[in-house]
Amino acid sequence: MMDTMLDAKSELDINSEIDDNKKQGIHEVLILAISLGILQAGFGIVTPIFPFYIQILGVGGLELGVLAASFALTRITLAGPLGGLSDRIGRKPILVYGMMGFALANVVYAWAGNIIVMIGARAVEGAVSAGFFPAANAYVSEVTSVENRGTGMGYLSMGNMVGFVIGPTTGGVLAQFLGYRVPFILAAYATLIALLAVVKYVAEPNVDRQRRFIAPNAPKQPKVKEILSNHPREYSVLAMAMFANMFAIGILEVAFMLDAVVRYSISPLEIGIFFGVLGIITIIGNIAFGKLSDKYGRKWLIVIGSAVGGISLLLFIIMKDVTGFYIAGAVLGIAISMRGPTVQALIADLTEKSSYGVIMGVFGAISNGAYVIGPLLGGTLFDISGSGDSSLSIAAVVSFVMVVATAVGLPSGKVENKGESEKVDEIL
Repeated sequence: MMDTMLDAKSELDINSEIDDNKKQGIHEVLILAISLGILQAGFGIVTPIFPFYIQILGVGGLELGVLAASFALTRITLAGPLGGLSDRIGRKPILVYGMMGFALANVVYAWAGNIIVMIGARAVEGAVSAGFFPAANAYVSEVTSVENRGTGMGYLSMGNMVGFVIGPTTGGVLAQFLGYRVPFILAAYATLIALLAVVKYVAEPNVDRQRRFIAPNAPKQPKVKEILSNHPREYSVLAMAMFANMFAIGILEVAFMLDAVVRYSISPLEIGIFFGVLGIITIIGNIAFGKLSDKYGRKWLIVIGSAVGGISLLLFIIMKDVTGFYIAGAVLGIAISMRGPTVQALIADLTEKSSYGVIMGVFGAISNGAYVIGPLLGGTLFDISGSGDSSLSIAAVVSFVMVVATAVGLPSGKVENKGESEKVDEIL
Protein backbone atom coordinates (compact mmCIF):
# COMPACT_ATOMS: atom_id res chain seq x y z
CA MET A 1 0.00 0.00 0.00
CA MET A 2 2.78 2.42 0.97
CA ASP A 3 4.66 1.63 -2.27
CA THR A 4 1.51 2.29 -4.27
CA MET A 5 1.01 5.66 -2.55
CA LEU A 6 4.63 6.61 -3.18
CA ASP A 7 4.35 5.61 -6.83
CA ALA A 8 1.18 7.69 -7.19
CA LYS A 9 2.88 10.66 -5.51
CA SER A 10 5.90 10.31 -7.78
CA GLU A 11 3.61 10.23 -10.80
CA LEU A 12 1.85 13.39 -9.57
CA ASP A 13 5.20 15.11 -9.07
CA ILE A 14 6.31 14.14 -12.59
CA ASN A 15 3.07 15.40 -14.12
CA SER A 16 3.32 18.63 -12.12
CA GLU A 17 6.86 19.16 -13.34
CA ILE A 18 5.83 18.54 -16.94
CA ASP A 19 2.96 21.06 -16.61
CA ASP A 20 5.35 23.67 -15.19
CA ASN A 21 7.73 23.09 -18.07
CA LYS A 22 4.90 23.52 -20.55
CA LYS A 23 4.01 26.89 -19.06
CA GLN A 24 7.58 28.00 -19.61
CA GLY A 25 7.74 26.39 -23.04
CA ILE A 26 6.22 29.37 -24.83
CA HIS A 27 9.57 31.18 -24.61
CA GLU A 28 11.27 28.34 -26.43
CA VAL A 29 8.48 28.34 -28.98
CA LEU A 30 9.27 31.98 -29.80
CA ILE A 31 12.89 31.07 -30.55
CA LEU A 32 11.68 28.17 -32.68
CA ALA A 33 9.19 30.40 -34.53
CA ILE A 34 11.95 32.87 -35.43
CA SER A 35 14.11 29.97 -36.63
CA LEU A 36 11.24 28.62 -38.72
CA GLY A 37 10.72 32.07 -40.24
CA ILE A 38 14.39 32.21 -41.22
CA LEU A 39 14.23 28.77 -42.80
CA GLN A 40 11.02 29.59 -44.68
CA ALA A 41 12.58 32.83 -45.91
CA GLY A 42 15.59 30.85 -47.03
CA PHE A 43 13.43 28.40 -48.96
CA GLY A 44 11.80 31.32 -50.77
CA ILE A 45 14.86 33.52 -51.19
CA VAL A 46 16.03 31.36 -54.08
CA THR A 47 12.81 31.53 -56.11
CA PRO A 48 13.51 34.82 -57.95
CA ILE A 49 17.11 33.74 -58.59
CA PHE A 50 16.77 30.27 -60.10
CA PRO A 51 15.62 31.38 -63.59
CA PHE A 52 18.68 33.65 -63.88
CA TYR A 53 21.02 31.09 -62.38
CA ILE A 54 20.10 28.38 -64.89
CA GLN A 55 20.78 30.84 -67.71
CA ILE A 56 24.26 31.41 -66.29
CA LEU A 57 24.76 27.64 -66.14
CA GLY A 58 23.52 27.25 -69.71
CA VAL A 59 20.60 24.88 -69.07
CA GLY A 60 16.88 25.03 -69.88
CA GLY A 61 13.36 24.64 -68.57
CA LEU A 62 13.49 20.91 -67.90
CA GLU A 63 16.48 21.34 -65.61
CA LEU A 64 14.68 24.09 -63.71
CA GLY A 65 11.69 21.78 -63.40
CA VAL A 66 13.86 19.00 -62.00
CA LEU A 67 15.47 21.51 -59.62
CA ALA A 68 12.06 22.51 -58.27
CA ALA A 69 10.70 18.94 -58.19
CA SER A 70 13.70 17.53 -56.31
CA PHE A 71 12.59 19.47 -53.22
CA ALA A 72 9.17 17.79 -53.18
CA LEU A 73 10.56 14.34 -54.01
CA THR A 74 12.85 14.17 -50.99
CA ARG A 75 10.13 15.69 -48.83
CA ILE A 76 7.69 12.93 -49.84
CA THR A 77 10.29 10.22 -49.36
CA LEU A 78 11.66 11.30 -45.99
CA ALA A 79 8.69 12.87 -44.19
CA GLY A 80 7.58 9.59 -42.60
CA PRO A 81 11.03 8.24 -41.65
CA LEU A 82 12.21 11.54 -40.19
CA GLY A 83 8.99 11.97 -38.25
CA GLY A 84 9.48 8.53 -36.74
CA LEU A 85 13.13 9.32 -36.03
CA SER A 86 12.15 12.43 -34.07
CA ASP A 87 9.86 10.22 -31.96
CA ARG A 88 12.77 7.92 -31.14
CA ILE A 89 15.77 10.22 -30.66
CA GLY A 90 13.97 13.46 -29.76
CA ARG A 91 12.88 16.68 -31.46
CA LYS A 92 15.95 18.84 -30.89
CA PRO A 93 18.46 16.68 -32.80
CA ILE A 94 16.21 16.76 -35.88
CA LEU A 95 15.83 20.54 -35.58
CA VAL A 96 19.58 21.11 -35.13
CA TYR A 97 20.78 18.82 -37.90
CA GLY A 98 18.06 20.14 -40.19
CA MET A 99 19.28 23.71 -39.78
CA MET A 100 22.87 22.61 -40.33
CA GLY A 101 21.83 20.89 -43.55
CA PHE A 102 19.97 23.97 -44.73
CA ALA A 103 22.96 26.25 -44.11
CA LEU A 104 25.20 23.83 -46.01
CA ALA A 105 22.76 23.70 -48.94
CA ASN A 106 22.87 27.48 -49.28
CA VAL A 107 26.67 27.52 -49.27
CA VAL A 108 26.58 24.92 -52.05
CA TYR A 109 24.09 27.05 -54.00
CA ALA A 110 26.34 30.08 -53.78
CA TRP A 111 29.31 28.32 -55.37
CA ALA A 112 27.54 25.75 -57.55
CA GLY A 113 29.20 25.34 -60.95
CA ASN A 114 26.63 23.04 -62.55
CA ILE A 115 22.96 22.16 -62.35
CA ILE A 116 23.55 18.68 -60.85
CA VAL A 117 25.12 20.23 -57.77
CA MET A 118 22.20 22.67 -57.44
CA ILE A 119 19.66 19.85 -57.75
CA GLY A 120 21.50 18.00 -54.99
CA ALA A 121 21.38 21.08 -52.76
CA ARG A 122 17.66 21.54 -53.41
CA ALA A 123 17.06 17.88 -52.56
CA VAL A 124 18.86 18.46 -49.24
CA GLU A 125 16.50 21.37 -48.56
CA GLY A 126 13.53 19.06 -49.20
CA ALA A 127 14.96 16.60 -46.68
CA VAL A 128 15.44 19.44 -44.18
CA SER A 129 11.83 20.51 -44.69
CA ALA A 130 10.61 16.92 -44.23
CA GLY A 131 12.29 16.76 -40.84
CA PHE A 132 12.21 20.27 -39.44
CA PHE A 133 8.57 21.26 -39.92
CA PRO A 134 6.93 18.16 -38.37
CA ALA A 135 9.48 18.14 -35.53
CA ALA A 136 8.78 21.83 -34.84
CA ASN A 137 5.03 21.21 -34.65
CA ALA A 138 5.53 18.19 -32.39
CA TYR A 139 7.90 20.23 -30.20
CA VAL A 140 5.28 22.94 -29.68
CA SER A 141 2.69 20.32 -28.78
CA GLU A 142 4.98 18.82 -26.14
CA VAL A 143 6.28 21.98 -24.45
CA THR A 144 2.94 23.78 -24.20
CA SER A 145 -0.20 23.14 -22.20
CA VAL A 146 -3.83 23.20 -23.26
CA GLU A 147 -4.01 26.80 -22.04
CA ASN A 148 -1.23 28.14 -24.28
CA ARG A 149 -0.93 25.59 -27.11
CA GLY A 150 -3.02 27.69 -29.47
CA THR A 151 -0.76 30.66 -28.81
CA GLY A 152 2.31 28.54 -29.45
CA MET A 153 0.99 27.19 -32.73
CA GLY A 154 0.01 30.73 -33.70
CA TYR A 155 3.58 31.94 -33.16
CA LEU A 156 4.90 29.07 -35.26
CA SER A 157 2.42 29.77 -38.05
CA MET A 158 3.23 33.47 -37.99
CA GLY A 159 6.96 32.77 -38.29
CA ASN A 160 6.24 30.53 -41.27
CA MET A 161 4.06 33.14 -42.98
CA VAL A 162 6.47 36.03 -42.38
CA GLY A 163 9.27 33.96 -43.89
CA PHE A 164 7.05 33.09 -46.86
CA VAL A 165 6.57 36.79 -47.63
CA ILE A 166 10.01 38.23 -46.98
CA GLY A 167 12.01 35.39 -48.54
CA PRO A 168 11.34 35.92 -52.26
CA THR A 169 11.23 39.69 -51.88
CA THR A 170 14.59 39.78 -50.09
CA GLY A 171 16.08 37.41 -52.65
CA GLY A 172 14.98 39.63 -55.53
CA VAL A 173 16.32 42.82 -53.94
CA LEU A 174 19.69 41.33 -53.00
CA ALA A 175 20.17 39.65 -56.37
CA GLN A 176 19.32 42.89 -58.17
CA PHE A 177 21.85 45.04 -56.34
CA LEU A 178 24.47 42.67 -54.91
CA GLY A 179 24.55 39.70 -57.26
CA TYR A 180 23.08 36.21 -57.39
CA ARG A 181 25.34 34.59 -54.81
CA VAL A 182 24.73 37.05 -51.95
CA PRO A 183 21.19 35.87 -51.02
CA PHE A 184 22.44 32.32 -50.54
CA ILE A 185 25.32 33.42 -48.33
CA LEU A 186 23.01 35.63 -46.27
CA ALA A 187 20.54 32.74 -45.82
CA ALA A 188 23.38 30.49 -44.63
CA TYR A 189 24.63 33.06 -42.07
CA ALA A 190 21.11 33.78 -40.78
CA THR A 191 20.46 30.06 -40.38
CA LEU A 192 23.69 29.56 -38.41
CA ILE A 193 22.75 32.41 -36.05
CA ALA A 194 19.32 30.87 -35.54
CA LEU A 195 20.98 27.49 -35.02
CA LEU A 196 23.09 28.87 -32.16
CA ALA A 197 19.93 30.25 -30.54
CA VAL A 198 18.20 26.87 -30.83
CA VAL A 199 21.20 25.02 -29.39
CA LYS A 200 21.43 27.40 -26.42
CA TYR A 201 17.83 28.24 -25.61
CA VAL A 202 15.67 25.37 -26.92
CA ALA A 203 15.79 22.33 -24.65
CA GLU A 204 14.59 18.86 -25.51
CA PRO A 205 11.00 18.45 -24.21
CA ASN A 206 10.81 16.76 -20.81
CA VAL A 207 8.54 14.01 -22.08
CA ASP A 208 8.85 10.31 -21.39
CA ARG A 209 9.83 8.84 -24.75
CA GLN A 210 7.24 6.09 -24.31
CA ARG A 211 4.47 8.69 -24.19
CA ARG A 212 5.24 9.63 -27.78
CA PHE A 213 4.01 6.25 -28.91
CA ILE A 214 0.52 4.82 -28.79
CA ALA A 215 -0.13 3.09 -25.50
CA PRO A 216 -0.35 -0.73 -25.71
CA ASN A 217 -3.97 -0.75 -24.54
CA ALA A 218 -5.08 2.09 -26.86
CA PRO A 219 -7.71 1.29 -29.53
CA LYS A 220 -6.26 0.13 -32.81
CA GLN A 221 -5.96 2.97 -35.33
CA PRO A 222 -8.03 2.52 -38.51
CA LYS A 223 -6.23 2.03 -41.81
CA VAL A 224 -6.16 4.76 -44.44
CA LYS A 225 -8.55 2.86 -46.72
CA GLU A 226 -11.01 2.45 -43.88
CA ILE A 227 -10.88 6.17 -43.05
CA LEU A 228 -11.34 7.24 -46.65
CA SER A 229 -14.31 4.90 -47.06
CA ASN A 230 -16.35 7.07 -44.68
CA HIS A 231 -16.58 9.85 -47.29
CA PRO A 232 -15.07 8.47 -50.52
CA ARG A 233 -16.60 11.03 -52.89
CA GLU A 234 -15.78 14.05 -50.77
CA TYR A 235 -12.21 12.92 -50.08
CA SER A 236 -11.64 12.21 -53.79
CA VAL A 237 -12.85 15.65 -54.85
CA LEU A 238 -10.85 17.38 -52.13
CA ALA A 239 -7.72 15.46 -53.18
CA MET A 240 -8.19 16.72 -56.75
CA ALA A 241 -8.75 20.27 -55.51
CA MET A 242 -5.57 20.18 -53.42
CA PHE A 243 -3.67 18.75 -56.39
CA ALA A 244 -4.95 21.55 -58.65
CA ASN A 245 -3.91 24.22 -56.16
CA MET A 246 -0.30 23.02 -55.82
CA PHE A 247 -0.06 22.07 -59.51
CA ALA A 248 -0.78 25.68 -60.43
CA ILE A 249 1.91 26.94 -58.03
CA GLY A 250 4.44 24.49 -59.50
CA ILE A 251 3.64 25.58 -63.06
CA LEU A 252 3.90 29.22 -62.05
CA GLU A 253 7.30 28.90 -60.37
CA VAL A 254 8.87 27.34 -63.47
CA ALA A 255 6.91 28.19 -66.65
CA PHE A 256 5.93 31.73 -65.70
CA MET A 257 9.31 32.52 -64.15
CA LEU A 258 11.07 31.45 -67.35
CA ASP A 259 8.55 33.40 -69.42
CA ALA A 260 9.07 36.51 -67.33
CA VAL A 261 12.86 36.33 -67.55
CA VAL A 262 13.39 35.07 -71.11
CA ARG A 263 10.49 36.69 -72.98
CA TYR A 264 9.88 39.85 -70.98
CA SER A 265 13.28 40.53 -69.36
CA ILE A 266 11.90 41.01 -65.87
CA SER A 267 14.53 41.81 -63.24
CA PRO A 268 15.13 39.87 -60.00
CA LEU A 269 13.79 42.87 -58.07
CA GLU A 270 10.50 42.80 -60.00
CA ILE A 271 10.14 39.06 -59.44
CA GLY A 272 10.80 39.57 -55.73
CA ILE A 273 8.10 42.25 -55.54
CA PHE A 274 5.73 39.94 -57.43
CA PHE A 275 6.12 37.19 -54.83
CA GLY A 276 5.86 39.72 -52.03
CA VAL A 277 2.48 40.90 -53.38
CA LEU A 278 1.36 37.30 -53.81
CA GLY A 279 2.45 36.38 -50.27
CA ILE A 280 0.83 39.35 -48.52
CA ILE A 281 -2.49 38.83 -50.28
CA THR A 282 -2.38 35.12 -49.48
CA ILE A 283 -1.77 35.76 -45.78
CA ILE A 284 -4.59 38.31 -45.54
CA GLY A 285 -6.85 36.07 -47.60
CA ASN A 286 -6.16 33.02 -45.44
CA ILE A 287 -7.49 34.85 -42.40
CA ALA A 288 -10.46 36.51 -44.13
CA PHE A 289 -11.65 33.51 -46.13
CA GLY A 290 -11.05 31.18 -43.21
CA LYS A 291 -13.55 33.19 -41.18
CA LEU A 292 -15.98 33.29 -44.11
CA SER A 293 -15.83 29.52 -44.50
CA ASP A 294 -16.58 29.07 -40.80
CA LYS A 295 -19.57 31.37 -41.05
CA TYR A 296 -21.05 30.57 -44.46
CA GLY A 297 -19.72 27.13 -45.36
CA ARG A 298 -16.82 25.52 -47.19
CA LYS A 299 -18.16 24.28 -50.52
CA TRP A 300 -18.74 27.44 -52.50
CA LEU A 301 -15.49 29.06 -51.43
CA ILE A 302 -13.70 26.04 -52.92
CA VAL A 303 -15.78 26.26 -56.09
CA ILE A 304 -15.26 30.01 -56.50
CA GLY A 305 -11.58 29.70 -55.57
CA SER A 306 -11.09 27.15 -58.35
CA ALA A 307 -12.75 29.50 -60.85
CA VAL A 308 -10.67 32.49 -59.74
CA GLY A 309 -7.54 30.32 -59.94
CA GLY A 310 -8.30 29.41 -63.56
CA ILE A 311 -8.91 33.06 -64.43
CA SER A 312 -5.64 34.14 -62.81
CA LEU A 313 -3.66 31.61 -64.88
CA LEU A 314 -5.25 32.91 -68.08
CA LEU A 315 -4.30 36.44 -66.99
CA PHE A 316 -0.65 35.39 -66.88
CA ILE A 317 -0.97 34.45 -70.55
CA ILE A 318 -2.77 37.66 -71.54
CA MET A 319 -0.70 40.16 -69.56
CA LYS A 320 2.49 41.36 -71.23
CA ASP A 321 4.08 43.74 -68.71
CA VAL A 322 5.12 43.89 -65.08
CA THR A 323 1.98 45.69 -63.90
CA GLY A 324 -0.18 43.06 -65.56
CA PHE A 325 1.80 40.29 -63.88
CA TYR A 326 1.30 41.94 -60.50
CA ILE A 327 -2.45 42.03 -61.14
CA ALA A 328 -2.47 38.36 -62.18
CA GLY A 329 -0.42 37.50 -59.07
CA ALA A 330 -2.88 39.32 -56.82
CA VAL A 331 -5.79 37.39 -58.35
CA LEU A 332 -3.88 34.12 -57.91
CA GLY A 333 -3.23 35.01 -54.25
CA ILE A 334 -6.97 35.42 -53.74
CA ALA A 335 -7.61 32.04 -55.38
CA ILE A 336 -4.99 30.23 -53.30
CA SER A 337 -6.28 31.70 -50.05
CA MET A 338 -9.89 30.85 -50.94
CA ARG A 339 -9.22 27.27 -51.98
CA GLY A 340 -6.23 26.05 -49.94
CA PRO A 341 -7.22 26.64 -46.28
CA THR A 342 -10.88 25.87 -46.99
CA VAL A 343 -9.97 22.48 -48.44
CA GLN A 344 -7.91 21.73 -45.32
CA ALA A 345 -10.74 22.86 -43.05
CA LEU A 346 -13.23 20.62 -44.85
CA ILE A 347 -10.87 17.66 -44.57
CA ALA A 348 -10.74 18.29 -40.80
CA ASP A 349 -14.55 18.54 -40.68
CA LEU A 350 -14.90 15.13 -42.31
CA THR A 351 -12.23 13.34 -40.31
CA GLU A 352 -12.13 11.99 -36.77
CA LYS A 353 -9.54 13.75 -34.64
CA SER A 354 -7.73 10.48 -33.99
CA SER A 355 -7.28 9.94 -37.75
CA TYR A 356 -6.52 13.50 -38.81
CA GLY A 357 -2.75 13.09 -38.82
CA VAL A 358 -2.99 10.04 -41.06
CA ILE A 359 -5.30 11.74 -43.53
CA MET A 360 -3.22 14.91 -43.67
CA GLY A 361 -0.24 12.70 -44.43
CA VAL A 362 -2.12 11.31 -47.43
CA PHE A 363 -3.14 14.77 -48.63
CA GLY A 364 0.36 16.08 -48.01
CA ALA A 365 1.70 13.39 -50.34
CA ILE A 366 -0.83 14.45 -52.98
CA SER A 367 0.18 18.10 -52.60
CA ASN A 368 3.88 17.30 -52.89
CA GLY A 369 3.18 15.02 -55.84
CA ALA A 370 1.49 17.90 -57.64
CA TYR A 371 4.55 20.04 -56.95
CA VAL A 372 6.68 17.38 -58.63
CA ILE A 373 4.50 17.09 -61.74
CA GLY A 374 3.84 20.83 -62.19
CA PRO A 375 7.47 22.01 -62.44
CA LEU A 376 8.54 19.07 -64.62
CA LEU A 377 5.67 19.63 -67.04
CA GLY A 378 6.14 23.40 -67.08
CA GLY A 379 9.87 23.14 -67.74
CA THR A 380 9.49 20.52 -70.48
CA LEU A 381 6.79 22.42 -72.35
CA PHE A 382 8.80 25.63 -72.12
CA ASP A 383 11.76 23.90 -73.76
CA ILE A 384 9.51 22.61 -76.55
CA SER A 385 7.52 25.78 -77.25
CA GLY A 386 9.76 28.56 -75.91
CA SER A 387 6.79 29.85 -73.94
CA GLY A 388 4.94 29.18 -70.70
CA ASP A 389 1.53 29.66 -72.34
CA SER A 390 0.85 25.97 -72.96
CA SER A 391 1.55 24.82 -69.40
CA LEU A 392 -0.31 27.79 -67.93
CA SER A 393 -3.28 26.86 -70.15
CA ILE A 394 -3.19 23.28 -68.86
CA ALA A 395 -3.13 24.51 -65.27
CA ALA A 396 -6.09 26.80 -66.03
CA VAL A 397 -8.06 23.90 -67.52
CA VAL A 398 -7.34 21.80 -64.43
CA SER A 399 -8.71 24.61 -62.24
CA PHE A 400 -11.85 24.98 -64.34
CA VAL A 401 -12.43 21.22 -64.23
CA MET A 402 -12.27 21.55 -60.46
CA VAL A 403 -15.07 24.12 -60.59
CA VAL A 404 -17.39 21.46 -61.97
CA ALA A 405 -15.99 18.63 -59.84
CA THR A 406 -16.33 20.53 -56.55
CA ALA A 407 -19.74 21.95 -57.44
CA VAL A 408 -21.06 18.46 -58.20
CA GLY A 409 -18.98 16.33 -55.86
CA LEU A 410 -19.28 18.31 -52.61
CA PRO A 411 -22.87 18.10 -51.34
CA SER A 412 -24.39 21.20 -49.79
CA GLY A 413 -26.23 19.37 -47.03
CA LYS A 414 -25.13 17.73 -43.82
CA VAL A 415 -22.34 15.18 -43.82
CA GLU A 416 -22.39 12.35 -41.33
CA ASN A 417 -19.01 11.31 -40.06
CA LYS A 418 -19.47 7.56 -39.80
CA GLY A 419 -16.66 7.29 -37.30
CA GLU A 420 -18.29 9.76 -34.90
CA SER A 421 -21.41 9.43 -32.81
CA GLU A 422 -22.56 12.91 -33.82
CA LYS A 423 -23.23 14.55 -37.16
CA VAL A 424 -21.09 17.33 -38.51
CA ASP A 425 -23.66 19.99 -39.26
CA GLU A 426 -23.39 22.59 -41.98
CA ILE A 427 -19.72 22.10 -42.70
CA LEU A 428 -20.37 22.59 -46.35
